Amino acid sequence: MPKEDCKYWDKCYQRNPVHLSKYNHPEKEKTSAGEEDGAESKKVAPKRSASPHLEEKAKPNNSSSSVDREKMEKNQMEPKGSFESETAELHKEAMGNISGKNYMEILEKRIRLSVQQEYDNLCQSNEFIRHKFLVEMPPDFYEFWKFVGSLKNDPAKPKTAGLEHLDKVFQLQMVGPFEFLAGSFHGAKLAEPGDYLRHWRFYYDPPEFQTIFVRRDTGIHYGYWRDVPQDKENLLIARNDPSKGCEFEFVAGNIFDALLYYLEHDFVGTPFTAGQVTGFKKAVQKYLSDQSLELPQLDRLQRERNKRVVSKTFHRAGIVVPFDRKSQQGYRPLSVSDAELKKMLALLERKDIDDGCAKQAVLEKLQPVANAATIAVDESDFGTALELGMDMFSSGHKELHMLASSLLVPAYSMLSRPQFIAIAKAHMEQRRRDLNLSIFEVLK
Repeated sequence: MPKEDCKYWDKCYQRNPVHLSKYNHPEKEKTSAGEEDGAESKKVAPKRSASPHLEEKAKPNNSSSSVDREKMEKNQMEPKGSFESETAELHKEAMGNISGKNYMEILEKRIRLSVQQEYDNLCQSNEFIRHKFLVEMPPDFYEFWKFVGSLKNDPAKPKTAGLEHLDKVFQLQMVGPFEFLAGSFHGAKLAEPGDYLRHWRFYYDPPEFQTIFVRRDTGIHYGYWRDVPQDKENLLIARNDPSKGCEFEFVAGNIFDALLYYLEHDFVGTPFTAGQVTGFKKAVQKYLSDQSLELPQLDRLQRERNKRVVSKTFHRAGIVVPFDRKSQQGYRPLSVSDAELKKMLALLERKDIDDGCAKQAVLEKLQPVANAATIAVDESDFGTALELGMDMFSSGHKELHMLASSLLVPAYSMLSRPQFIAIAKAHMEQRRRDLNLSIFEVLK
């Protein structure tokens, strides 16, 4: 069968024997010794003979291009790098056990072992908190942990005795990162990443809030407030009761004062516990004095933060974004007032309107407001989308989750707060009004 002509003809630079044997190429004409020498120096492929008999008598090509091809073929035979080597090893192992196992089963088993090893390693340091909760804890948190350890001395359970004392006497559950320090996560089942981010995250908790203690069997909870995920100094502590709505109140500038606030305002004592409360307050003051600790105070921290707040939002804690007062860049007010926005959302609560119709009507009214917020993001006023997205979240209507996400994601992204994107998405995926929101309930 005649061979086709190479479409590149005399401009073809291919040296691959398979290509040369498959297509016709013009023979090179030797015009002078100089050109012949030049051809050799340029490693021109040998002329192809039309006669099989002459081809058999042709001498083998010992040029450097032939050596290069041999090296290339050899390299292709050898695994390159640890990934390829590991894959080849797994394949060989699977083929050797084909009767009882297969390649994917072996691979999945190794992945599980790798993940378990990573988890066990994380549990050996406080890096676990940053890795699983996406934040770092402030100095007063670790100082309070030392104080809790001094409350009860029990050699049988040195890490949990103090926590159990607070729970038993004051109905106070120290949760989240405290549970990690107490060893609760060590040896626990592996969970999905979102489960760690939802751990003790109550219904109205925005990404900026992290629960640290809860009044047992109630939704009353306290936690650190971070305007930026990386914040780990001078954090305010806020309080929320989801049974009363989405509003948060700043109650302390450190965890010691937050606990004293709890005893004054949320702890329901009896005549028998009055002495224990007094004794506990004295223990706090003595510890702070003995350690010569100067902790940040609420008034100063709140004053400093208020200077950076650009809008209060529905949750009343406000949002903080970079804002240039001279150029007015970073934030612009929403195209409607809070009162008008709440009036629009009130349609979702009316019982005389079908849910589907109510949702459609609300979304139609909200669309121009959302469009204006999106335009604001394009013009570097990121705080506007953050405000509207947070208001949609704080309204508590799950029908608005998609709209809230479409505003929060670009806002947090442009503000370089990706951790809050992950927290918000995980929360809205499985947002619950339950009181027990521990990850350990999920893992049962």
